[in-house]
Amino acid sequence: MGPRATRVKKKGERGKPNLRLRMAVIASLSILVLLVTAGRLVSIQGMDSMKLAEKALSNRLVTKTLPAARGQILADDGTVLADSVSRYRLVVDQQNVAQYEVDGELVGAWGAAEALAKPLHTDPGVLYPKLVGDKRWNPVAEGVTSETWRAVKDLNILGISAEEYAVRSYPAGGVAGNLVGFISSDGKAQAGLEKAYNEQLSGRDGQQQYERGARGEIIPLGDNNMREAVDGQGVQTTIDPALQYYAQQAIEEQRVEHEAESASIVVKDIKTGKILTAADAPSVDPNSPGKVDGTDRGSRIFTDVFEPGSTAKMVTAAALLDQGLVTPEQEFTVPDKWKAPNGEEFRDSAPHPDEKLTFAGILAESSNTGTLLAGNALSVKQRYGYLDKFGFGSTSGIDFPAETAGILNSYEDWDGRTKYTVMFGQGMAANALQTTDVIATIANGGVHVPSRLVDGTVSPSGKTIPKPADEPQRVISEKAADQTLTMLEGVVAEGTGKSAAVSGYRVAGKTGTAQAPAAEGGGYDGYTASFVGVLPAEDPQIAISVTLQRPRNGYYGGSAAAPVFSDVAGFAMRHLKIPPSTAEPQLPAREWK
Repeated sequence: MGPRATRVKKKGERGKPNLRLRMAVIASLSILVLLVTAGRLVSIQGMDSMKLAEKALSNRLVTKTLPAARGQILADDGTVLADSVSRYRLVVDQQNVAQYEVDGELVGAWGAAEALAKPLHTDPGVLYPKLVGDKRWNPVAEGVTSETWRAVKDLNILGISAEEYAVRSYPAGGVAGNLVGFISSDGKAQAGLEKAYNEQLSGRDGQQQYERGARGEIIPLGDNNMREAVDGQGVQTTIDPALQYYAQQAIEEQRVEHEAESASIVVKDIKTGKILTAADAPSVDPNSPGKVDGTDRGSRIFTDVFEPGSTAKMVTAAALLDQGLVTPEQEFTVPDKWKAPNGEEFRDSAPHPDEKLTFAGILAESSNTGTLLAGNALSVKQRYGYLDKFGFGSTSGIDFPAETAGILNSYEDWDGRTKYTVMFGQGMAANALQTTDVIATIANGGVHVPSRLVDGTVSPSGKTIPKPADEPQRVISEKAADQTLTMLEGVVAEGTGKSAAVSGYRVAGKTGTAQAPAAEGGGYDGYTASFVGVLPAEDPQIAISVTLQRPRNGYYGGSAAAPVFSDVAGFAMRHLKIPPSTAEPQLPAREWK
């Protein structure tokens, strides 16, 4: 074979890229571009279209709250004290109402205004500015009744719809208004039972979500779901509406006559603990709470404290009798002034020579020095213990908003004077319900029956769910209670409480006149006049307390408070059909020779 031939490169051929490599690179880039383009097409046609669809759906979805009906508040006989009524808010889709036609003629917003004017009792010119524009939601009218909404709905105006909401109403007006409380304009419970039982009364709102069409209509086969509202429970109170109304009128008249800052009456069923009446003056109509001062919108019966004064002498008397330290006819020489072992000096409300009074006479005459003379037999610890057992310094268990426990400091904190003044109701403070409970306990044979303002709740179906009653507690012996009650009957028959007498009925009770602590700073400013009593005394059924704060036209409990007790107690006996007394009382002697 000859020598191998050698290929000679042509000039300029060195350095040129390989053609096949170039073609491969170009193909790869082309494929990459195609893949990116295809991916983008997939994104546009698939994923992005899903997002767009979701966004479109969200624009079509409407979420609407379904308000729960608030429960009623009822009196003992079923009288409705608080209720909720439906009202409607008319709203407009201005873009849709612009297309409103009548008999094929486009009349738009002005035509809609003319049609709406009649059922809404207004002028088309007032409505038109609310209807014209491009808003998809705009309020037209508030507080529309069901009847008016039906009339509007029958007009079939394109773009007009309604939103239902509830408005609280109080059909009984001011009857028990201070107890019932009220709801603010934004639907929040502000006072009274409305606030105390807000959770039970409120229920739970529901929710409706639906897909709407271009004209605002519900798409039947659209994305719709609903959670039903759970209506609130009602509250059954113990209030007797007729007695409550009468007592409110009576105590307001007495407040005005005696120019008192405020006044109250409590009527309690001794056997059951039910509060039949809790009347404040001034009072409030929950339909328009803004018409009275803020201080008059609650119930002072639960929230205000005062020194009980001589009504607390019932506790001292009951304690002494319970301990066997005195008898009703035990004899005492009662001075005008009495000096305690620690040197503190006390005097009676009016100067007098030494009086020969029995222990029953001391209570009947409401003698401060006589009470101290007898009560000194009790140890300081015993004085505190009986006040505590009778309920001073503790709330009632009713859980009324802002209810006060009163003021009863520990006996270890009493100064040299307070350890004596507590025996005639000073150096401590109570509310009106606490003073009512004292005499109710004595009248019930020494057993305290806890007060009740609410008997139970009522389900939306009307079933009453009773509220469990607290257990009664013995405070003093039955013998001591009977002796104290007989002495208290003497207060009305022969002593300072004669103005509390009720024709045909035996009454037991106690007057109270105490200095009222100044609203600002220390010292006293005015007086608290009070009377607490029970009847019929031979078989007590109801206890009643009357309190007037800072009366300026007569401030003694016997003259300012006892007469209105007599009035309300007489009505209560007739209203509750309690038979008159048939036997005369056997009263202990008041004086000795």
